[in-house]
Amino acid sequence: MRVLVDSSVWVDFFNDYPSRSAGEVQRLLRSEHELCVLGVVALEVAQGLKHERRRRRVLDLLRQLTLLDPDGIDTYLRAAELHRELQARGVTIRSSIDCLVVAAAEAHGCRLLFRDRDLERIVGSGLAAVLRWPGSGADFIAEGS
Repeated sequence: MRVLVDSSVWVDFFNDYPSRSAGEVQRLLRSEHELCVLGVVALEVAQGLKHERRRRRVLDLLRQLTLLDPDGIDTYLRAAELHRELQARGVTIRSSIDCLVVAAAEAHGCRLLFRDRDLERIVGSGLAAVLRWPGSGADFIAEGS
């Protein structure tokens, strides 16, 4: 199974933050599942790296993951459609990148592992044919992230 891991989880994982979703990455790395990353997610993770030793470790791991590219313009248009539909329901999504992450997961048939309120809103809306990976979403509510 393919699992697209969001930057919200990678940040926890690389900073050794003890969230359920970071623990799930540990399990997935030892499993037969295919971990995937979207280019903009790799960008978000890499731009926040401040320590050289950690930077090398993170970049090495990111390079080993399956890179998903949006399927032409349609993935971007699908992300915009999700954003508009949510707005029409009165749901504000702070970053269009979250809509792109969901649209890419949908296009590539990936489960989504995340720890992000906006991704929870998008996936929970039922507007996208994306399933969350077990361990996604719930712990951010209790931890206040």
